[in-house]
Amino acid sequence: MKKSFVKLNTKKLMRIKKKWRKPVGIDSKIRKGMKGYPKNPNIGFGTSLVIKTQNKSGKRLLHINSINDVLSYLLLKNTYVFIISKKMSSYNRRIIRYLASQFKMELLN
Repeated sequence: MKKSFVKLNTKKLMRIKKKWRKPVGIDSKIRKGMKGYPKNPNIGFGTSLVIKTQNKSGKRLLHINSINDVLSYLLLKNTYVFIISKKMSSYNRRIIRYLASQFKMELLN
């Protein structure tokens, strides 16, 4: 589960919005990192690289930039979900969709 970082006193006071702001006060307990106070976000709380590149279905994303990419990505169809690039023309998109349906590749767009 992702750790949520909120501003101090958001649970006590309704007027303070529940979003993160870096504490800057000279005597701020959170800024000093004192025991019993909420943690500051840092690089150690980041998600692992295995999960970061995955889709919600558990597969990774891969962009298709040309018709030849469809043929070269055939072996990766079980572990990747494909997205057709924005720069592709509508004619080429139709060809790519047809090829992807023939090879049973999963497209998101």
